[in-house]
Amino acid sequence: MYNEKVLKHLIYPFLNKKVILPSPSLQFRFAAVMIIIHFKNRSPYVILIKRTNLVKNHAGEISFPGGNFIENDVNMLETAVREISEELGIKIKKEQVIGHLNAVKTLTSRYIIYPYVALTDRIPEITDINYEVEKIIDVPLIPLLKSRENDLKHQQQFTISQLPRFTYKNEIIWGATARILDQLAKLFSREINF
Repeated sequence: MYNEKVLKHLIYPFLNKKVILPSPSLQFRFAAVMIIIHFKNRSPYVILIKRTNLVKNHAGEISFPGGNFIENDVNMLETAVREISEELGIKIKKEQVIGHLNAVKTLTSRYIIYPYVALTDRIPEITDINYEVEKIIDVPLIPLLKSRENDLKHQQQFTISQLPRFTYKNEIIWGATARILDQLAKLFSREINF
């Protein structure tokens, strides 16, 4: 059984706490996502979204809510907090954010993504999503992490070994989102027998 305190004790020591400002780059664009871990019946859940076909990059793919760094953002955490509010109407307080995982590069769109982790006992009912979100997928975290397997299709396509993929119901989670989930899986594997 889990709650916010137990989960924070489990993963907090392994998260990065440093404030991140994107460095100028002509090669990459910068984005931030928010991994919102919340609880139902003392089990951790995580919010994923399926992106609509109206977005320029990663249309129809499963991702964490988030988006592009803009000039008005103070740092990458500000980007993640702003984007979650714009996409899902969820207000995350900075004190709910316990750190971030390592940045990942997308395989197809030249983004560097900073994944922040927020813990909250529960999330409000989501009633206001924007045009970028086709649907919200509220996933039990531990079964999702246990679904990890090697993504043979994309390993061959991009000639990169050990690419992970995860599945939930009929949805395949691959690419940067899967590599972020893989980092979480490694943190949880210290306590949970995968």
